[in-house]
Amino acid sequence: MKHLKFIIPILGMAMFCSCGSNEDEPTPTPPKNDGDVVVSISTEILTKADVTTVFGEGDAMNVYPKTYGKIDAPNRVDNVKATQSGGKWTLSPEVKISKGENAFIYAVAPYNAAYTDASAIPVDISQQIDLLYSGSYVPVSYTTNTAKLVMKHALALATFNISSQGYSGAGNITNMKISGENVYTKGTMSVDNGKIIGKSQEEFTMSVNKTITESGWSEDLPRMWQIPFSTKVTTAELSLTIDGKKYDVAFPEVEMKSGYQYIFRMVLTDYGIEFIPGAVETISLNQQEDAMTALNGYGVLTITHIGNEIMLPAFTGDDVFGTVTWGDGASSSYKPKAVHTYSAPGEKNIVIESWNSTGFELEKLTGIETIDLTAY
Repeated sequence: MKHLKFIIPILGMAMFCSCGSNEDEPTPTPPKNDGDVVVSISTEILTKADVTTVFGEGDAMNVYPKTYGKIDAPNRVDNVKATQSGGKWTLSPEVKISKGENAFIYAVAPYNAAYTDASAIPVDISQQIDLLYSGSYVPVSYTTNTAKLVMKHALALATFNISSQGYSGAGNITNMKISGENVYTKGTMSVDNGKIIGKSQEEFTMSVNKTITESGWSEDLPRMWQIPFSTKVTTAELSLTIDGKKYDVAFPEVEMKSGYQYIFRMVLTDYGIEFIPGAVETISLNQQEDAMTALNGYGVLTITHIGNEIMLPAFTGDDVFGTVTWGDGASSSYKPKAVHTYSAPGEKNIVIESWNSTGFELEKLTGIETIDLTAY
């Protein structure tokens, strides 16, 4: 995957990226009889073919001119704001450097007057705003007063593509949220390394207005900026509301990192919704198109059972997945040999929906009355 990198030369101090073509770098203000040099700003963006414009007219960022090269060092000037106008950047207030002095530049975008502590920038997923940070300091001096900042993305982007298969409803999806043991919706970020420390797991639900189709979506996919998380040790869950019904489904194993977009592909049927295993893809942050691949080996196995608990069969095949309707109002993702306990005995019809299955094995036949293979 390709990272978005924004190179920002900042005269005498630091600043950030322009959206248009690169401009000629202005001549530094000459010293006046050994007086101070006033920091000015030029911008440059390191582009690749798939990178789109990020910053535009009127955009702004916070700049932190430190007295030495540590994020918690005192500022030479407090509350510095850089604003783009007419393709040029202006620092306010000005930052000046005398002979023998240095400044060490950090920056974060977009600008927020509350971002006074560069080591603890507030992150709030409910805002759905990406954060760009400069990383390690860039030094400037009286004679070398142009700083180049490489801006990096602090968040990860979770993108979803959903197709339907035999689903009888309208397929209108209205909202989604992500939750889990290590899924945070608020935190603080340090500008020198982009590391985010999770502080809060308050619920955030994103509104969606899409209709799920049999072929999925090819563009304008639902996307959520997310504090990076991993499901390699702990679990995370996606909740969706489709046609007024809530669906909860566990994420597949993934380790989300800052600066990456992860596209998750799913399938919806009358029995439920599932992530398609092996279909998680890491792609460019600015990519907004996708194409669903055809699903194979679909089948429905129905088991009539009497008793207090049942063990599911183990399906053979590669990347088998599906949903289970347990017959008592509960449902879940398919897991081989999973055991379900009923609150009350009696006859139940267990419906197991699967993809990529080539057969199955039953370890226990206790309580099984019939096995219906007509749709399998």
